[in-house]
Amino acid sequence: MNSQHLFPVRRRQRGQAVVWFLATIAACCCVFALVYNVGQVANQKEATVNAADAAALSGALVEARMLNFEAYTNRAMIANEVTIAQLLSFDSWVQYDYEIAQWIATETEVIPYLDDVTSAVSEAAMAAHEVVNGVVAVAIPAIEVVNSTLWVAREAANYTGAFAANDVAGQIANANETTFGNRYDEQPQQVSSFAAALVGFNEYNWYSFTAPYSADQGGGGNQGGGNQGGGDPRATAKTVILNSRDPFSTNRGGGTLVDSINFFLGLLTLGTVGLEKTSGTATLQNYDHWAAQDSIDLTLFGGISPFDVPIGYGRADADANGKVGTDLCNIKPTTTNCTLAVKNADNFDWNGTEPNNNGIPNIRDLKQGLANTDPCSTNNGSDSPSLSFITAVQKAGKATETTQRLGMNTVDVAGPQGSPQLSDKLQNNDNLTSISAACTFFLRPDLNAKDKTQGSLARADGVHEYASLYNPYWQARLTKPGAEWTTLLYALIGQPGLNVATP
Repeated sequence: MNSQHLFPVRRRQRGQAVVWFLATIAACCCVFALVYNVGQVANQKEATVNAADAAALSGALVEARMLNFEAYTNRAMIANEVTIAQLLSFDSWVQYDYEIAQWIATETEVIPYLDDVTSAVSEAAMAAHEVVNGVVAVAIPAIEVVNSTLWVAREAANYTGAFAANDVAGQIANANETTFGNRYDEQPQQVSSFAAALVGFNEYNWYSFTAPYSADQGGGGNQGGGNQGGGDPRATAKTVILNSRDPFSTNRGGGTLVDSINFFLGLLTLGTVGLEKTSGTATLQNYDHWAAQDSIDLTLFGGISPFDVPIGYGRADADANGKVGTDLCNIKPTTTNCTLAVKNADNFDWNGTEPNNNGIPNIRDLKQGLANTDPCSTNNGSDSPSLSFITAVQKAGKATETTQRLGMNTVDVAGPQGSPQLSDKLQNNDNLTSISAACTFFLRPDLNAKDKTQGSLARADGVHEYASLYNPYWQARLTKPGAEWTTLLYALIGQPGLNVATP
């Protein structure tokens, strides 16, 4: 009797497992769809972030390369000015050697056989002077042309630096589009409502970062220096140029020949008579006149001889007016040979570098008063001013192939076991948006720094270098954009609450 009641109960329970199974499958489909949608949005968001990072870093790299280019042009112009000093020094020195050789030939013309040797040496010295004189006359104007070209190139780089950085950033943002195979993608674009503010900010930063030396500001970047007391704006450039001269241009001593002659004169005169180099340098007189001078005089008991003995002298000048500068004799009052050097100077045409400006070039350097405590500087181990570059990129939401965009709009399940219908309408008018920043900073590795990648970049003498437009060690890295820019961006896209910190 009991077995007869079991079969109707089983028939009434048949099919309930299928209902629960279908409900579970529907719920799983909703979860899977949600996970898929979130993954698709996150993937496209990451692509947008990458595009913004690439654009910001590219813009900062352009600015770093522009600063390095300006540093190289400044160095080249200074090197060219030093080359002019060397050429004039060489011309003066060769003339000086010729005069010494001629004096020796005159004094030994009564000595048989020896006079033939000294005369030949004198003639060779004269020929050498004529050759050097011709080379210098051609080389100085050529160097002037090169310096003028470098000056124009440096200024052009500075004026176009911000435009080039913004343009490259835009191109890099647009290029971050997936194009392989048949994959559909949307091209990232700079946020139009934000672009004008960012372009203006980036350009203001760039043009406020450097400045030519001026009479009231001087130069030397953040470390000060320069011509702060007024006067010619090229005072700092002149100091750098003069400090860059080599020993031959700075102080030409008597050399081996004079030391040998003094040795024999000392033996013959018991040390009462000798030769003294009374001038031997090349320098800038004002800012538009290079002058080099060499002279040697007899000394008597350690003092300058009162006798007029034209032993050796040389002089070379370069300016735009064909004038001879002041006497460079280091003995006061001046000596006969110093006077003869000035009277017999070789003069070369030198019109200067900048357009409508005779003389040495003006130099562009970091603007004074720049702060060196920006996070970009401190976070990267730099103690110098840094330059920020910001960009914002958006990507159309239709590139995210979510279930809704694929046409599966009914993934929800009716009834208490169901889930709400998924929606993937994005902020900023259905665009994914990202903001990124990069910075340009100066850093040359030190020997004492714990930088394992410094290689050969560190100075062998261990001297620390500060930022300036003489040193081409500017580089760029990504950094965190300021809160003021993220707040403005989120407000523009209608999501001001995104930037509010939550506990």
